[in-house]
Amino acid sequence: MFKTKLAQINRAVQTPMKTLQKIHAVTIGILLVFTNGTSINAQTDYAVTFKGDTLRGALKIMSFDHIDRVQWSDHGQKEIYTALQVKSIYKSEVYYEPVRYENSIKFMQVVKSGFLSLYNFSTQNMEGQYLSKKDGSGIEVPNLNFRKALSKYLSECPDVAKRLDKGDLKKRDLERIIDLYNACLQNNSDPKVIAAKQAKEIDSDKLLAITNLEEKVQKQNFESKKDAMDLLKDIHSKISKNESIPNYLIEGLKSYLATVSVSKELDALISSLKK
Repeated sequence: MFKTKLAQINRAVQTPMKTLQKIHAVTIGILLVFTNGTSINAQTDYAVTFKGDTLRGALKIMSFDHIDRVQWSDHGQKEIYTALQVKSIYKSEVYYEPVRYENSIKFMQVVKSGFLSLYNFSTQNMEGQYLSKKDGSGIEVPNLNFRKALSKYLSECPDVAKRLDKGDLKKRDLERIIDLYNACLQNNSDPKVIAAKQAKEIDSDKLLAITNLEEKVQKQNFESKKDAMDLLKDIHSKISKNESIPNYLIEGLKSYLATVSVSKELDALISSLKK
């Protein structure tokens, strides 16, 4: 009798103890998901490089004055890539792409994709939307003179431009305007339209080379530094616009940097311009 009662008491004590142990184990498992490496989101986030590599893990997009960067980390490994090395980013169920914005390359959120794409972007001073064509030319979506600005920007498709001029299409129709323009490029055989579709895309190797050289020169102290930086700015602008670089600019740059320890970066730029 005594043994039976004792066994009943032991079972009564052990049952809640086992329940607590299970709860404790589940809690530890959940914590490990977030502390042993990265969060659940990091398991699905990824970036694709222009070389075709897929980087899965935790991603942190970092904004810079000239070229944005993304930090990738996974299981103790960590590396930083520039917006000239990464083709696309998928982070927290949102897609981002590198977009030329003025004299910089920014990671922008993809809203609508095509030859003409729509992006959301933000800087330290503002937030807005940006339209960009595959050839790299773009325009910030304006609040004032929207129809006039868009009509000029989309002039390769006269039908779309005319409807904007007449007021048939307004800012609230922005995504429809994009669809109409992309459809126009797809089906139109007009020489102007064909030229727009075949426009040369921006050369990322040249942009990366000029940016690396600018950053290296900026850290140096020498007498002709201002003149060298002005030349680099001019060359950077021409590369961004897919314009040819006159030989006198390169020769002038070489003379300014003759005594500066940037030969590796300078050679890389000259090599990229010869391609």
